[in-house]
Amino acid sequence: MPSIHRATLAGLVLSTIAACAITPTLEEREQSYLSLSEDYFRSTLNVVDDPLNPSINISTRESYQDYQFSFGPKDDQFLRGMKFRDTGKVVLQGYVSSDINGVWLSPISITFEHTLSTRPVDRIAFDANRCSSYGCMHYEEMVFALTLEELDAAIAALEQRGETTLKFRIKGQNGVDRDGRFHANELKAFRDAVRETFANQVSP
Repeated sequence: MPSIHRATLAGLVLSTIAACAITPTLEEREQSYLSLSEDYFRSTLNVVDDPLNPSINISTRESYQDYQFSFGPKDDQFLRGMKFRDTGKVVLQGYVSSDINGVWLSPISITFEHTLSTRPVDRIAFDANRCSSYGCMHYEEMVFALTLEELDAAIAALEQRGETTLKFRIKGQNGVDRDGRFHANELKAFRDAVRETFANQVSP
């Protein structure tokens, strides 16, 4: 084997070893996620109050990405709130993405492990991409409504039960159910930001 090829191969091996060494295991990622504090979620909240936008927006999207690799499936969930300037109405939502190989989920409803009632889910975006002989990845974005009172109730129940996450399941017309969860401290940071930013002017 020519020396240049040996050097290239050695470099690839070392790069692979280094990548494996710095990539956390699933167990490490889980422990890291569960240990996230309320202060962390509060510091990573994104508040956009641009007078040229029709609404003031709050989002926890940047707080945590539930997928490990940018080239893999991008299942994720976060919370967002919008206060519309013209009416003063506030809308609170859970925002969920699903990225699977197979068929569209075509979401219908979401159920929670406890406390919150089952409710409709609206699909607001979808795309088929990364197609191959094995089929395409089917990406969908969906939202469901929340209220401030429900956030209070969910947080209280999690504290009483000594739990860190509120689990949910989204059922659709096809495909595999989409399971996910919200961190208790994410719910707390979001709720407090809604109260502070929107000055208690929350509409159902």
